[in-house]
Amino acid sequence: MRMKWKKSTAAAVLLFGLAAVSLMVHSVSEIMAVTPVFAGEEQELPTIVIDAGHGGFDGGATGVDGIVEKDLNLSIARKLYDLFTVNGFDAVLTRDSDETLEDPSLTTIRKRKNSDIHNRLELAKSYDNCILLSIHQNKFPQSQYFGAQVFYGPKNPQSEALAKITQRRMVEMLQPENTRQYKPCGDSVYLIYNAPMPALLIECGFLSNPDDAYKLIDADYQKKIAFAIFSSTAEYLGLQTPAEAAVYRELE
Repeated sequence: MRMKWKKSTAAAVLLFGLAAVSLMVHSVSEIMAVTPVFAGEEQELPTIVIDAGHGGFDGGATGVDGIVEKDLNLSIARKLYDLFTVNGFDAVLTRDSDETLEDPSLTTIRKRKNSDIHNRLELAKSYDNCILLSIHQNKFPQSQYFGAQVFYGPKNPQSEALAKITQRRMVEMLQPENTRQYKPCGDSVYLIYNAPMPALLIECGFLSNPDDAYKLIDADYQKKIAFAIFSSTAEYLGLQTPAEAAVYRELE
């Protein structure tokens, strides 16, 4: 069911209220208890298509101590899905298990990968009003590089606005020392480059950096990542949130 919420003519207000207080008192696991309140005109929320990058035969990057990207992507994507759905959004996962969407009749790795990415895009395009968020992890040959970075699709002008907000919140809420900038993706990133809807590829960190890698496998840190992405989308839609960074400082 596509949900409609009330939105004021000036700006919608997303009130975490008691839920935010609960976050300060209890553990980070309480993040999933957030409940929004809207006031004013009715607004139809977009469907959130959440893509857990790679999967199945395609493991993606492998990092410190054999950490496999596809598993982290799915874990974070599931947490993000929970946040959106508990807050009244329609959300869809491109995959919810260790699988891909390729044509099973194909035999070469290249053809299977191309088929998988094409089918993910077609799934997203099947929703008239949606936002596409693709979760990934980065890796460099050198271990000193770190930090989340957001790439946006060039086909929809709203993608850059969403990317700017998301990069800022990821830095503020997770990595104040991160100086990376949001950037447009190139045509080698087929899914995001060709997406007609607002679309982001979110590199949550570097599997080649030990500090990033060990944070990324931590369930609580994954929830913080999911919350940063969720709250970025809420801000992009005009749904104001309180100072989540202050809430997280209480949790340290």
